Amino acid sequence: MEVHHHAHTARKKWTHYFWEFLMLFLAVFCGFLAEYKLEHTIEHQREKKFAKQMLADLRMDSFYFSKHIPLVNDLLQKHQQFYDLMTNRQRPSDKEILNKCYPLLYTLDIQATTATYNQMKTSGGLRYIQDQKLTSALQQYYEVLLPRVVKASDLGINFFEDNVNPFVLKHFRVQDLDVIGDSVKVNSPVIMNRTIQTDQELLNIIENYGSIHKMIIERLTMPAVKKLNELIELLKKEYHLK
Repeated sequence: MEVHHHAHTARKKWTHYFWEFLMLFLAVFCGFLAEYKLEHTIEHQREKKFAKQMLADLRMDSFYFSKHIPLVNDLLQKHQQFYDLMTNRQRPSDKEILNKCYPLLYTLDIQATTATYNQMKTSGGLRYIQDQKLTSALQQYYEVLLPRVVKASDLGINFFEDNVNPFVLKHFRVQDLDVIGDSVKVNSPVIMNRTIQTDQELLNIIENYGSIHKMIIERLTMPAVKKLNELIELLKKEYHLK
């Protein structure tokens, strides 16, 4: 009778299992580190991309306000000239009033560029910005200061539609005015149904309209522009942009 002997497998030492576990752990850990670094690199690239887009938006705002503010200041000077004319002891002629008043028949809206910030806010992209000071400054500009300017500008437009335009339609003759050139085009224009009371009413309307825009510039626009310029410098410094 044949006797079969079973082969005996040598037992592995505990150190063998330890090294197997360690190698497996290191492989997983290194994979995790590589994935984390890749994700961090992608987020940093997205952050810098958003920063460039944000800087471009802010520069567009800066360019817009650099034109808008002098324009409003020029109009405010014309408001003062109209006020001086209407409060002069000598009653002005219809033509004098129309020449001074017609350039003041304007509306001003705010053309701010908020696309990048809105995109970052809705997509959660603001979390890419690591600098809390920069995040706070962005929120202050886009969610507080700029909306105040836009809202006040809308109030100015509403005032024009509710007060200035009705007076113009009632008392000014369309054939006397050059709509394109903002000027009087005839030698003897007429203010219809003109009285001392309508002169005072016109002065009240135009003066209040000018006061609205003066308030918007001095109390709202200038603080927004100050924050805007601060943001441009912060972005350039934080992301080494030109």
